[in-house]
Amino acid sequence: MKVVHVITGLGQGGAEAMLEKLLLAGRASDPQIAQSVVCLGSIGAVGERLLRAGFTVRALELSLSAPLSLLKLRLLGGAVKVPGDEAVVIQTWLWHADLLGGLLARLRGNPRVVWNVRNSMPALASTKLRSRGVAWLCARLSRRVPQRIVCNSRAALRAHVAIGYDADKCVVLPNGFDLTTFARREGARSSTRAAWGVADDDLLVGMVARVDAQKDHATFLRAASIVAGHVARARFVLVGAGVTTDHEIRALLEELQLTGRVVLEERREDINNVMAGLDIFCLASRSEGFPNVLGEAMASSTPSVTTDAGDSAQIVGDPRFVCPVGDAPGLAACLQRVLEMPAGDRAALGAAQRRSIEERFSIAAVWSSYRDLYESL
Repeated sequence: MKVVHVITGLGQGGAEAMLEKLLLAGRASDPQIAQSVVCLGSIGAVGERLLRAGFTVRALELSLSAPLSLLKLRLLGGAVKVPGDEAVVIQTWLWHADLLGGLLARLRGNPRVVWNVRNSMPALASTKLRSRGVAWLCARLSRRVPQRIVCNSRAALRAHVAIGYDADKCVVLPNGFDLTTFARREGARSSTRAAWGVADDDLLVGMVARVDAQKDHATFLRAASIVAGHVARARFVLVGAGVTTDHEIRALLEELQLTGRVVLEERREDINNVMAGLDIFCLASRSEGFPNVLGEAMASSTPSVTTDAGDSAQIVGDPRFVCPVGDAPGLAACLQRVLEMPAGDRAALGAAQRRSIEERFSIAAVWSSYRDLYESL
């Protein structure tokens, strides 16, 4: 069996990260299954890593407004056809790849098509009109093109069924986590905190997210302001694309008098080191599907609290550490509950959350579910 993954792009993102982890886990567990990647856009950082890891990656650099791109679609068609009698599964990722990869596979005589969808309902509503149009078209074609539709969360399943996707073809396969990369890294704690100017005995709460309305940095900062008034040693850090230049974040820091207690840092590749530096990870999102970063924090044994966005509450699994979306006082109460624990109890909570990830969301177990799905086709 061969699996050809077709994805819209290979830059940094949740779907791209999951694809990378799935490929590596598949090669480690089932090296006889040949996997390759076709990217509709440019190669990106994830694509470069996959090339260095020895995977075949083809970047078509499509632009549907450019005539030459129509010729490149022939390359995609060649990649998704059935060579002889060999079983080739076409796993597409995200709406545009689902549409183009799925249709071309069927036109070239390959019925073994699996779509992968990931957006929750609020995320669907906030996407660009063109993308929503592609999602609507996929919904109309979902009864004919794919044999299965993988949803990475219950939230994504509900959102897509609501706009017309074939519920009978949908299956929830969650994101998985590399438990070797994301593990407690004591050596990294001091170096990460030193770079941020945070003392070892400070209590550091962090959120890792790009600037986006759905990530709700405002609720995080308002909760931080409440916590700062009760916990003298509390410090905070925001890591993510745009946080150092966003005017709204800067204005809120001034308004809430948090400027000296919040560290801002742009996107980093070494999220495992970021998690090692934190005492608590906080996800303040208004909308999620299955948030990778929450599972990464828990896998790192970093005690984690979250808003009830997407499948976040199911991932954390304990209502004491979950609050309603947009509820800054509720989020502050969750954070204080953890901050006020004795250090040993906080460490025990982090260890328990890691065990939960090990038992439910290891990438090896998730790959096994994908493999069984592919073999069933």
